[in-house]
Amino acid sequence: MITKTFKVKANTFRKLDDPFENGKSRKYVFYVKTSDIPEGIPMNTNPREQKLNSQVARAIEDSLCSNDGYFHLKNRGVVVSAGKVTYNNLKEEVTLEFDDTSLHGNIDGGHTYKILCEHKDDKLEQYVQFEVMTGIEDIIEDLARARNTSVQVDEKSMAELAKKFDPIKEGLEGMPFYNRIAFKQNQTSFDSENGKSLKMIDAREIVAIINMFDISKFDDVKHPTQAYSSKQKMLDLYLQDPEHYRKFINIAPDIFDLYDEIECTFAETYNSVGGRYGRKKYSGYKDGKIVGKSKFFQKDLYYKVPDGFLYPVVAAFRTLVVENPETGKYEWRDNKDPIEIWNQCKNELVSKLMNFALAIGDNPNAVGKDSNIWDLAYMTLVIQK
Repeated sequence: MITKTFKVKANTFRKLDDPFENGKSRKYVFYVKTSDIPEGIPMNTNPREQKLNSQVARAIEDSLCSNDGYFHLKNRGVVVSAGKVTYNNLKEEVTLEFDDTSLHGNIDGGHTYKILCEHKDDKLEQYVQFEVMTGIEDIIEDLARARNTSVQVDEKSMAELAKKFDPIKEGLEGMPFYNRIAFKQNQTSFDSENGKSLKMIDAREIVAIINMFDISKFDDVKHPTQAYSSKQKMLDLYLQDPEHYRKFINIAPDIFDLYDEIECTFAETYNSVGGRYGRKKYSGYKDGKIVGKSKFFQKDLYYKVPDGFLYPVVAAFRTLVVENPETGKYEWRDNKDPIEIWNQCKNELVSKLMNFALAIGDNPNAVGKDSNIWDLAYMTLVIQK
C-alpha cells in the first residue's frame, strides 16, 4: 500500500457523499500549496502519457511559474482515485491510501501533477485543487476515459481553415516571430539549427494586441481591457469582420516592435526612477541572471514583466494612430515613431502604473483588469502627443 500526506488548511477541505442513498462513492476536494505536493502518486490509472514538452504542458508551466496566485483558479487541478481518505483536523493533514495501483492513482491532470513535482522546490506562492474519489473501483476505466476526452471547441483552428487570418498574416509575414504564431490547435515549430521545438504564441494574443490599436472601436473613454482579460472575446470581435484588419498592415510590425521594447525596458525604467523592481515577487529576478526571453523577439530578460502591466501601457499608444483618408489604412500620427515616444514618456508612464499597482495590493492581474489604469496610461500619452 502507498500512502501520501498533504498539508491542507481546514477551511479548504470538503467532503461530498454520494447523492444516491445506497451509493458507496465519496468525493473529497481541497487546495494544496504547490510546494507541499507529495511526489510518487501512482500514474497507472491515467490513460495518457505525459509529454512535458507539448504546448499544453508549457502553458501549464507558464501559468504556474508566473506566481500570480491564480493557478488554483486557472488550472482544472488533479483528479485522483484512492482506497481511503483521512483528514487530521489538528495537524491539518489529508492522508491518501492507494491500495491497488491499477485502480488507485492519478486519473486526470497528469501533466499538471508532473509539472508541479518538477517545481515544488521553487517556493512558489501558488495552490492547486485536488479532487479525490473513493469507492469508484468498478468504474475506474470509464471514469478515466470520460475525464480525459473533454476537448474544447477550437474556433481559432476553424478560422485558420477558412483563411480568416490572412489579413493579419499579410501584415506580419516576415517578422522574426511569425513562424511561432499558432494559428491552429497544437501547431508547432522547430529551430532548424538545434531541432528543438519553439515556444509558440497563440494567435488570439496577436489578435488581442492588434485590437488594442483599433481606433474605430476604442477611444479615450472606451478602452480595450478585454484584450487582457479575455483573448477569446477579442478573437470573436476579429471574426466579425476579418477584412477590417487589413487597415493595420502598415503599423502591425511597429506594434510588436513597441511591445518588445517596452517588455525589455520596463523593469530598468522603474529602477531608474527609484523603484526596486527586483524585489517584486513577480519579477523573477535572480541576481542578474537571465530569467526568460521577450515574448516576440526572444531577447534576454533579467526581469519578468506581467501582461497585466504591459497591456495597458502598450494600448496607450493607440493615441498615436490615425486613419489615412485616401488609403483607409492606419498609420502613425505625423509619422511619429512610437518607440521614440516611449523613450520620452516611459519614466512617467512606468511610475504612474507602479504607484497604481502598489495602491491596489501590487497585483498585476488586478492592474490588467482595471479600466482606471488603462485610462491613466492613455491620458499620459495624450499629453505627450
